[in-house]
Amino acid sequence: MSSHVEAGHETVRPAPRRAVAIGGNSKLVAHFKDGRVTKGFSRDFDPARDSFHLVRREGQVAASQEIRLEDLKALFHVKTWGRKDKHAGQVAGFPSEKRGSKSAPRALVKTVLEFYDGERIFGYSLDYDPNRRGFYVVPADRSDNNRTIYVVHSSLVNIQFVRE
Repeated sequence: MSSHVEAGHETVRPAPRRAVAIGGNSKLVAHFKDGRVTKGFSRDFDPARDSFHLVRREGQVAASQEIRLEDLKALFHVKTWGRKDKHAGQVAGFPSEKRGSKSAPRALVKTVLEFYDGERIFGYSLDYDPNRRGFYVVPADRSDNNRTIYVVHSSLVNIQFVRE
């Protein structure tokens, strides 16, 4: 693990078409296939690359860790450094669609993800392509702490697309 961050050396790349840009001061939580979890920020996350750096800040000290995409289960772009049990007691699934309520834009596809570790996520896929390493999902629950989730294909045991 490196213990420095180079100031002024920032490369900004455009997000892939129909993807969600993750980086800068966005709060990220990296969940690894082996069960580890790391929190931080990234300025070089790009799903087309093999790795990126996650920077953890503790007071005036910043530490950068290189993360290989293939080691990840998923990268969560979170609203706050929340607690895992915040949604305890809630039923997982898609919100019921009532008249006059906002529904997901038509370009998004209802998606149910099941990971090798047993976790299930209900959301809307943005850029699913089976030939890419991963894809983005927006959580179905708007009150969820996750803004978007970058899911690595090889961490999934099952994926379902709900077409209506």
